[in-house]
Amino acid sequence: MTKKTDLRILRTKQSIRMAFIELIQEKGYEAITIQDIADRAMINRNTFYLHYENKPDLLNTYVDESLGELKNAVILCPISMNPYSISVLETIMQTVLEHISHNISFYYAMLIEENRIYPFRAKMENIIKDKLNEAWNPAAGNPSLVLSKELLFEYLVSSFMGIIIWWIKNNLPLPAGEVSSQFSKLVAYGHLKAAGIALKKENNLESEVKEKQ
Repeated sequence: MTKKTDLRILRTKQSIRMAFIELIQEKGYEAITIQDIADRAMINRNTFYLHYENKPDLLNTYVDESLGELKNAVILCPISMNPYSISVLETIMQTVLEHISHNISFYYAMLIEENRIYPFRAKMENIIKDKLNEAWNPAAGNPSLVLSKELLFEYLVSSFMGIIIWWIKNNLPLPAGEVSSQFSKLVAYGHLKAAGIALKKENNLESEVKEKQ
């Protein structure tokens, strides 16, 4: 009997969350009412309040549970003594993308276009930053940085999130593994070399400028 009750609760919560995400994409978070959610989920308002106090409670619970799943997946990514290792970045990226691919409607609603939930991106970025920082310990033999550690983190995570948003917005145009591999090449070699653009022309241009001077 208990198992049947639990299954009904799970199904009801799933219906509420699916309705919530659909409505965010259609109307935006601020415009949604509890009645909208109840109607879309085909439940009454009282049933909604059995599970959530209000709309912010639904949002916060859904976000916390989803990001908790993402964090648990990222935590399991192996790390080396150098947290900026290309293989580490590639593994983290692929793990995140694969998680997103199984929850695409949720992440689209949270991150894309005018209906996105602004605090969500910051919370997601912190998960990635925490993972990069996990192995950073100069006393353990990490190389000293010639630039700010905070600046490096910001550059890596901003690039990371930009690619994720591009991937979601364009309906997952490349497999997660391919995107991760290309991302690691961009970080390792810079955008010009990774794209196969020869640098000789730039060197020749610098020589011409010096000759003219």
